[in-house]
Amino acid sequence: MFAVLHDWLILPIAHCFQWVLETSYQRTHDFGLAILMLSLVFNLVLLPAYHFAEKVQGRERAARAAMQAKLEEFKRCFTGQERHMMIAALYRLHHYHPVFALRGLVPLLIQVPVFIAAYGLLSDYPPLQYEHFMGIANLGAADGLLGGVNLLPIVMTVINLMAAHVYNRDLSSQERLQTWIVAMLFFVLLYPSPAGLVLYWTCNNLFSLIKNLVYRVARSSSTLRRTSNA
Repeated sequence: MFAVLHDWLILPIAHCFQWVLETSYQRTHDFGLAILMLSLVFNLVLLPAYHFAEKVQGRERAARAAMQAKLEEFKRCFTGQERHMMIAALYRLHHYHPVFALRGLVPLLIQVPVFIAAYGLLSDYPPLQYEHFMGIANLGAADGLLGGVNLLPIVMTVINLMAAHVYNRDLSSQERLQTWIVAMLFFVLLYPSPAGLVLYWTCNNLFSLIKNLVYRVARSSSTLRRTSNA
């Protein structure tokens, strides 16, 4: 199964990654700038998918918010089978099913094949060896910028947590925990990785932070318009 997914999903993404990276290098003659261009291009290409994921999550949050008061009431007033029947009836009334909570994983499902493709290409890409960029002596190895401690994974994680903080304000505690766990998982996975790969993912997190700020402003403006029209 994994081999089929690799051949039909991950491998084509990896080929696209390599083509964009090498084309960008031909234009800039700098692999650091080429990695920045690679991140920018793929973030723009995936923007409609992330926008769709945001709408899906928005519907999930709205459905839970509409039922939250009744769910809390049922949990206070009923127990056992009676509580189960009342909650099931509420779900039917709102055309909701608990499995819909998995819709919150859509953004992660988008990131996974992209991450695997980027990791496969940039974690062992010979042209990056001994290429320098903005103080990084070797994009093909861990940066070691803080006296042997890798700085880029720390910067990447800080930006990731900032993006999560902006995005998490409207999320449940479970969803907030999920985003923090993902951020720390990426830190652990990428800490010993070549600087070129971590630079790519740091740029991704920066674009994610910008995207989340834009979504935050857009949601706030939409809320203000609805309030003023009410």
